[in-house]
Amino acid sequence: MASAVDVSQGSTQELYSENRSSAEQPPTRHVCHCGKGFIRKEHLRRHQATHGERNFVCSVCQRSFTRNDLLRRHLTRHDMPAAPDPRRGRACDACHANKTKCDGGIQCTLCAKRGISCTYKLVSKSSSDGKTSKSNASPSNSPTSPSPAAAIGFREAFASAAANMRTTLQSSPKEDEVTAGLKRIAGELASREISIDGSTRMSSADKDWMEASSKEFFERFHDSWPILHAPSFFPMDHALVVSVSVVMISSWLKNPDGMAESVLRLHEVLMERFFEWIANPRPRHNLQEPWPMDVFQGIILNIIFAFYYGSEKLVARATLLRGMLVVYMREMEFFVCESAAYEQRVHFPGTFIPWLQTIRERWKRLIVALYKIDVYLSIARGQPAALNREEIDATMPSTFSLWNAYGLNVFFRRLSQEPTDRVGFKLSEVISNPNSPAKSLVLLEDVHLALCGLLPGIWNHTQIARRTTEAGRPIPNSLTSLAWQLETWKADLERISHQCTQCFHTDQIEEFPFFAYVGKYEEEPQRAKVAAMNHIKCLVSDCMMTYHLQGMQLYSDIRIMNTVARFSAQASSEDSSKSLRIQKHQAQLNAWATTSESRRALLHALSVLRGCEADIQTNEPQTQSIDPVAYLTISMSALVVWAWLIFSEHACNCVPSLSHINVGVDPTNLQSTAQLENWIQSGGTAALHSIPLCRCVAEGWMARFNALLPQGSRRWELSDDVAPILQPVAAAS
Repeated sequence: MASAVDVSQGSTQELYSENRSSAEQPPTRHVCHCGKGFIRKEHLRRHQATHGERNFVCSVCQRSFTRNDLLRRHLTRHDMPAAPDPRRGRACDACHANKTKCDGGIQCTLCAKRGISCTYKLVSKSSSDGKTSKSNASPSNSPTSPSPAAAIGFREAFASAAANMRTTLQSSPKEDEVTAGLKRIAGELASREISIDGSTRMSSADKDWMEASSKEFFERFHDSWPILHAPSFFPMDHALVVSVSVVMISSWLKNPDGMAESVLRLHEVLMERFFEWIANPRPRHNLQEPWPMDVFQGIILNIIFAFYYGSEKLVARATLLRGMLVVYMREMEFFVCESAAYEQRVHFPGTFIPWLQTIRERWKRLIVALYKIDVYLSIARGQPAALNREEIDATMPSTFSLWNAYGLNVFFRRLSQEPTDRVGFKLSEVISNPNSPAKSLVLLEDVHLALCGLLPGIWNHTQIARRTTEAGRPIPNSLTSLAWQLETWKADLERISHQCTQCFHTDQIEEFPFFAYVGKYEEEPQRAKVAAMNHIKCLVSDCMMTYHLQGMQLYSDIRIMNTVARFSAQASSEDSSKSLRIQKHQAQLNAWATTSESRRALLHALSVLRGCEADIQTNEPQTQSIDPVAYLTISMSALVVWAWLIFSEHACNCVPSLSHINVGVDPTNLQSTAQLENWIQSGGTAALHSIPLCRCVAEGWMARFNALLPQGSRRWELSDDVAPILQPVAAAS
């Protein structure tokens, strides 16, 4: 590798001397230990650098170089402005305009005193103009691309991010080209022509369509799952398994119908390769090689995609792979903070703050994404979570704003606003304690994780309650503690949401917690403000859906409901009477429908229905989000309402009883009021906007829930698995 660099970028005099005749060849006075000789000593020093560590690294594509000038020349391939060569004494824009001496650096002394950004736009422009004129005069003298190598460096990545801002994603590729590309890559993966390890990169021939096909991912997927570092992401410079997964998801988001065949084929092949890879784990205490972060990212992205697509077959495979991945990571102590610190110190050393921050956050956000999708899949499949929150030995992640800072100047400005105390608290401790000392630092995404973290306790409570009920023993009182945690986290969610809304309406976008959600569009404050508010609304919606999910699971036995509903949808009434198991479950549901827990579960389900219908009417941003946690919650809500309608003690509830509530009229909302609490404790009939909750109109209620789900070829298949009673409704519609 070193010789290749030396030939392409090294001493021109050496090459020239080798082509001359021996009579004309001057003596080589300076000889390297490898045997190569040079006329001038500076050429020898330049060559000797190729034998050592490569310290100049492009933070966009991770290629490393022995000299800074080679890196600066390489940066022009990414269309990124770079700071001028310090040896040339070029001044920054401000010093150039004032005709004062500039001491250079990322932030010169004068710009630091004035509190302004230190830029080199004029220098970059003049340099690029000079290079253009030279290339036009002598095309044959254009520099060749240096050879790639693995090394660490990150200084210019953020400097380039402000300039690129997805500029390569403006043009839309033809669908035929994307389809052909995805099919070809799927074929190469299936035939084992290409590897899925982190060293494999995409071919340069795929550059245009792959970069153009990544746009939807960062516009519609990244906000909910910020696994990748968007400012430094270029498909061609990341591992193939990550780049292909990004393009696959982006293509499906853009055209779910037209791209389904090629996308699904690629996903299936990737899953096959992942299963093969994870079935051959590396030695448990292998510290010589870095963690396969690229493969981990690719696996988690594909697991999430399977959940988004919603196919029963894909989700079943994704659930298995998720369990294997958690065990694989446990074996290498991936969730342990000390292991991550060792990984960074040995394999990713450095002192540059943005670089260190990015490596550290990449680890944290990978764990957070795995934890979330683990909970989603566990709820959808009726299983306990595979990853325990107590295992997560990471401190609280940085804000979304800092993780999505495009440009060094933007990064350091946001770093000064970052709530630094967050790194002093373990994430597992914060999300397990609603009264944590870090309460004032908690953000929406932390509340979301806390709500997800209630699953193990709720699952255990449900199992114990089912067993003790069958045995005729009293149920242990674990429900009160779980209910308190659930409502406390909801109160925190409402508090943070209110703070963000106040900041938005008063233009205090630099205030916490609102600024934590400002991502791109640094140069367009109004656009950045609107985008941040839309992001906040989607996060609040996801949190509320998770809150209702956990509430319905806490106050009802979803597994029993699902079993009875599946049998009711598939069997006739005669068959139903022959099944002792179904008879037992029906008796359990009859008993449940008379309890206060059933009415609490019903109110959770009605809140979901009412909220989703209201969002659609007002065209809220969350209605454009496709996070399937909403589909999962809607399906479970339909199941709970169906069970309450069918197994309540009254044959017909159309006529209001003495204890009656009419949600939307009296009371006007579903907030905790004395009237609602009285109804929960005493029981009675119910209605929503004067439409009775009665088995007489059960089909109509199911149709309302079904209308909130995608229809036709885009239907989320898991909805029929979670709530089998929706399947005939969907078929009829």
